[in-house]
Amino acid sequence: MQEDIEQYDYDGGYDYLTDSCQIEDIPSLVRTPSTNQEILELKDVMKFIDQLIGNMGELLNLDADNTYEILMFYNWNKDRIECEYHETILEQLKKQGVFNNHQAICYPDQISMCPLCMEETQLIQLGCRHQFCKSCIQQSIAQRFTKEQFLVIPCLQYGCKYKLPMSMIKNLTKPEDYLKIVCRKFIETNKALAYCQGVDCKKIIKPKDSSLTTVTCPCGTQFCFRCKHELHQPVPCDMAKTWVSEITKNEANIKWIVLNTKICPFCKKPVQRSDGCNYLMCKPPGGCGNAFCYVCSNPWEPDHKDHFKCSKYVPPTNDLEKEKEILARYNFYYERFLNSNSAVEQIQARLKQFREKHNQEIQETYEVTSLEFEFLEEALKELAQSRQVLKWTSCLGYFISQTNPTSSKLFDNYQKEFEHSCEQLGILCMQLFNELEKLQNLHTRQQTTLNQRKNDFYGRREQILKLQNKCYNLRRNLLKASENGDIMN
Repeated sequence: MQEDIEQYDYDGGYDYLTDSCQIEDIPSLVRTPSTNQEILELKDVMKFIDQLIGNMGELLNLDADNTYEILMFYNWNKDRIECEYHETILEQLKKQGVFNNHQAICYPDQISMCPLCMEETQLIQLGCRHQFCKSCIQQSIAQRFTKEQFLVIPCLQYGCKYKLPMSMIKNLTKPEDYLKIVCRKFIETNKALAYCQGVDCKKIIKPKDSSLTTVTCPCGTQFCFRCKHELHQPVPCDMAKTWVSEITKNEANIKWIVLNTKICPFCKKPVQRSDGCNYLMCKPPGGCGNAFCYVCSNPWEPDHKDHFKCSKYVPPTNDLEKEKEILARYNFYYERFLNSNSAVEQIQARLKQFREKHNQEIQETYEVTSLEFEFLEEALKELAQSRQVLKWTSCLGYFISQTNPTSSKLFDNYQKEFEHSCEQLGILCMQLFNELEKLQNLHTRQQTTLNQRKNDFYGRREQILKLQNKCYNLRRNLLKASENGDIMN
């Protein structure tokens, strides 16, 4: 764990707060598909796959089924196939069941008993000469799809290395299932394609520029194209991966240490309480060999006589609190990470509600045009982006706290201001929505004039725009510092 942390070194030289509170015009935050990327459908990907199978089959002088199997074996890396494929490799692939003889496949007319379901029916003879009914083969394919989502289906005979041909799988499968599974595997192994990470969005993104790392789907979702996961600015992909894996992996271990051990007052190492008594020995070779009391953490000699009672009260000290420091550190940053993630989800839900419901209510309640209240959608978008960045600053703060305390303090101050601004912007938006909900009651609305409601609406708009600008500047400065290497050097 410590080795993973030490690979990140930080410099506290950047002044994050410079210009962070200046109010300036924000460029439009309306998310439109970038001209640097293409949006594909599954049928577009399948068309490319069929073309690739055709070209490679012609090059290797193989049928479509075996070409597909070889492409799957090489993770669709045609360059690697062109470099490695030769007659010797072909023999090895045959032994591994990658290359199969499908010429023996036939559909006999006679009725026979299926060896699996014992039903008397027409059987299908596979290339390996084993025979099964159509229903059993279909069930085997369906189970494979459900469990592994993988299009390499072995013969139903135990121990047989034969693989069902792609053409048979396609004929015995629903077209939409076949299309989805084939394309999914291809996209997962293709560095130039990625599924949108948005909820219920199935669009496929293909950047035209290979250096593009952040992509935006027409549904509004932004994600990291490099690692094909959610957007994790301002931290790099390797740090985000380390954060997620280490936090989830160590959380249970740290909790166990705190709940089941005591810190030795002599050498400060955790000691497990293996028996029910209060006598704890910090055993060598890992420990120092001294004994102490489990209850008060004081040396066992000379005051302790009873192994099951300790009447000595010791108020918490810095030494005693050290046993909780590891867990507290994990929990502190991880809880902030989770809280920010929850806030992002709530904002996205509110944004969806705004588009489906609130925009019409605002028009009717305040009698304003869509141009006059579009600021609210832009504010929610900015809040979602800022919250997403704030979420990953917890990861950044976690690593900085271990490697550079000075930089950590500066970063914590910046993070506090950023979080405070996000909170204030969220509160203002919620207050407007709450007031809007109250005004849906006809009796409540009649107690105010239209002019009063408009003045209140315009006043709230001015406050929201001001905080929106502040959040934008704070987020922009942080990302700029990260891009320039001022945070991680």
